[in-house]
Amino acid sequence: MFSSHKDLPVLGRAQGGDNGNLTIEENPIDWTFRPADLQGVQGAFAVFVTGDSMAPKYKDQDLAYIHPTTSPRKGRFVLIETAEHKGLIKQFVKWEGETLCLRQFNPDRLLYFKRSEIRQIMLVIGSLDA
Repeated sequence: MFSSHKDLPVLGRAQGGDNGNLTIEENPIDWTFRPADLQGVQGAFAVFVTGDSMAPKYKDQDLAYIHPTTSPRKGRFVLIETAEHKGLIKQFVKWEGETLCLRQFNPDRLLYFKRSEIRQIMLVIGSLDA
């Protein structure tokens, strides 16, 4: 169930590939309906997915809903923002000490990031097909 009015900001686009470029805008680039899981969640937002590295789960132009404070769990999908302000949507695998391990679907491979390279990691709670 979604809210009855568009009150969830769309704050940018998240690149699907490993050379992601997430730009979280200060001002929304659009507004969308808030899903039930984000009702009352301060700081929640959505981003448009670009690229096909996570297809068929997330496809180009899908709208991904982001919960900014829920911790990721193995197998769930996350939006990470790197220290260089690049953004990626990937599947969370695990933390190995100070290293974050994520899975990409296309091509299927694991990606590794040092904790110091990560600015934020946020849970993707769902999406709306483009």
